[in-house]
Amino acid sequence: MPQRVALLVPEFDVAGGVTGVGLFLRDVLQSTERYTPDIISLARGARDPAGSQLARPSTWARGAQMEERTWNGISYRHVGARWSEFEFQRYRSRPILTELLQEYDLIQIVAGTPPWAHLAKHVDVPVALQVATLTAVERNGQSTGNPFPLRLWRSGMKRIVSRMERRVPSLVDAIFVENAWMYDHFQERADEDIVHFAPPGIDTETYHPGDSSESNGDYILCVGRLDDSRKNVRLLFEAYARLRQHIDDAPRLVLAGLSGPTEKDWGRAETLGIRGHVEMHENVPEDELAALYRNAQLFVLSSNEEGLGLVLAEAMASGTPVVSTDCGGPSTLIEDGQTGFLVPTGDAAALADRMAHVLTYPEKARRLGQAGRERVEAEFSVEAAGERFLRVYDELLAGQAVR
Repeated sequence: MPQRVALLVPEFDVAGGVTGVGLFLRDVLQSTERYTPDIISLARGARDPAGSQLARPSTWARGAQMEERTWNGISYRHVGARWSEFEFQRYRSRPILTELLQEYDLIQIVAGTPPWAHLAKHVDVPVALQVATLTAVERNGQSTGNPFPLRLWRSGMKRIVSRMERRVPSLVDAIFVENAWMYDHFQERADEDIVHFAPPGIDTETYHPGDSSESNGDYILCVGRLDDSRKNVRLLFEAYARLRQHIDDAPRLVLAGLSGPTEKDWGRAETLGIRGHVEMHENVPEDELAALYRNAQLFVLSSNEEGLGLVLAEAMASGTPVVSTDCGGPSTLIEDGQTGFLVPTGDAAALADRMAHVLTYPEKARRLGQAGRERVEAEFSVEAAGERFLRVYDELLAGQAVR
């Protein structure tokens, strides 16, 4: 009989990196005959309707609730939190969730940051945590342009949550990380046997190079949730403006993702004189997104912080040369000068220089794209990445886990 695995994913119905990893693991588990996965979504926001809030007295008595939901044809359960205005409350265990998790053979928490591990502290089955970054690192990449009281509140929450992170190695039986610096971080703080380098996989059949007749190579591409300040789309605009000063016929800049730049960011593009050379594609179906990747002349990522940078892996799988800020995760994917280029975070001049280099030397760009594709196929394909997780699951359920 297949063993049941609970995949805990914060706000499963919000597309993004965490949800993408959750879907990847669900597909990996379903591809075997020995595991059956279920998605359990978790409250991540202060006003989550399945939880209780101090600002809503009508919710005080009910506490955390569990709801049956469906998203993109996938049925799952969503569990709220008590007093969800306080960030740390969203990470604490609650009886309704603990009782549910006890029904499973294995718990896999898929999260951006480590404190979500506290949700399973009272569960008696093996627990694995997949994590991308640390809370402090993630928050340092966010905008500081909020009112002072809000910045003060968030600073306090960050300190509390960062303290919660210190206990995480004692709460789980396996820690999966997706970049080199997080691997080093946990190697210093946990039993080295429980730390595993296991980035999520890329569908190399969907994301593949085009042939010469298909590719038009007349645009530069950036993909992501571009209203997120961590993506630093303003840096991209500034670099692109510099690029156009040096290359008069520079390709247009194409943006794609679930959300476009903010009005202030578009205003910056207007000021720089590039607005007419930038276009936005929102909610692009996957087949169209894959075509955008493989037909691009260059892919650029300008983020302040990335756990890995799945969009980089998708571009590399598509045979497209990549230029990225060196913002944490990308250095796991990119060997500078061999499978792409890395530039310092926040440096528009350096970003523009590397973009110009790729555009000016097409043979070098072709070699970068080919090397990127080979690297993703060898180390980051669904098959290669999925096997890393399955091997650890097998060991945990064979009784080799110690917590």
